[in-house]
Amino acid sequence: MVKSLLIGLVAVLVLATGATAAGSKDRTRYVDRLCVWVEQGGTPDTAWDLKAVKAYTATRKTCIVGKRGKPGKNGKNGKAGRAVKGAAGAVGPVGPMGPQGVAGAAGAKGDQGAKGDQGAQGPEGAMGPQGLMGTPGAEGLQGIAGLDGKDGEDGAKGDTGATGATGAVGPQGPAGPEGPIGPIGPIGPKGDTGDAGATGATGAVGPTGPKGDTGATGAVGPAGPIGPQGPAGPQGPPGQDGQDGLDGSSIITVAGGTASGEKQFTVTCPADHVALSGGFNIQGSVTASYRSNAAGAPTGVTSWTIIQSSGAALSGTVYVYCAPSS
Repeated sequence: MVKSLLIGLVAVLVLATGATAAGSKDRTRYVDRLCVWVEQGGTPDTAWDLKAVKAYTATRKTCIVGKRGKPGKNGKNGKAGRAVKGAAGAVGPVGPMGPQGVAGAAGAKGDQGAKGDQGAQGPEGAMGPQGLMGTPGAEGLQGIAGLDGKDGEDGAKGDTGATGATGAVGPQGPAGPEGPIGPIGPIGPKGDTGDAGATGATGAVGPTGPKGDTGATGAVGPAGPIGPQGPAGPQGPPGQDGQDGLDGSSIITVAGGTASGEKQFTVTCPADHVALSGGFNIQGSVTASYRSNAAGAPTGVTSWTIIQSSGAALSGTVYVYCAPSS
């Protein structure tokens, strides 16, 4: 198949080159690439056809590529010989396929061909093997009961039959009902003492006894579920007026700082004042900032103290915010 395809492409290339040369010797065009589209499917009549443009079924592109060699030198003119037609030479082997050429631009879509004639109907196929037996069908429903037939007419009265033989004695009939009790007879003589009778049945339960002593207190049971929220109670009477809050305008700020330890600053409020809070502006890191007394002890309430971890000692300012104590 491939060999036939390549031979066809070579023939098309030769024809295209010869046609171009025959049309105008002055405008001979030499080509080094011929690309066609091969129809791989389709009907048996069109399979493996070569097309100049890509079609719906021709999707395989094949190109023959060759480089034109330099023109050779003209040989010496030989002696005129007598033309003898030689035998046709054998077709040479197909050369190797050249490398894939650069894909050309897609050609315009061709017109749709005319609808082909309907093919002849094929012969009837052989009968297939018999299929497997189907599963038995479900049992049908009970049919509706038929209508009662009409009663037949009474037959003619038959002749009186001969007297039959005496039948066997029938079975004894059931006992009749018990008769009424007769009158009481006279009292007989006293009989001998009888044997001891059997133990009588258990008597009825006696009356409830007196109430026993109170038992020990049982363990406390688990708490029951929380009951629903009760309705809101009435509003209580107004409470007493609270004391006046701290007057913000009475808060003062004291800045400074005296050494109260190694790298420790303390600033103290004036008399009759207590420290509310404090701050600092210190070079280096601060590891503690707290309310204290003038000596830096945290039990006091009149001063503010900070402790440095780096930086020069006393290299900044400590602030304390003071409020009147009374």
